[in-house]
Amino acid sequence: MRIRVEGTETETAAVVERLTTVLEVQESSRFYVNRGDSVLGRVYLTVAVPPATTVVHANAERTDRARGVQDSRRKEIR
Repeated sequence: MRIRVEGTETETAAVVERLTTVLEVQESSRFYVNRGDSVLGRVYLTVAVPPATTVVHANAERTDRARGVQDSRRKEIR
């Protein structure tokens, strides 16, 4: 997929940096200044949607109670 980012050189650099966090940027062109007295320019990107990531599972541990001590209010189901 091709994307054209247009703005000032600082703006386009910031947008390209942000896009790399959500898209796989395969190629990035240099900054091309627009014709005339414009301060704006453009950068061309070739990007791909990254493959879906696997789900990350995390183990958590309660810190408000001592380890291995059951809460007396908790009912055990058998």
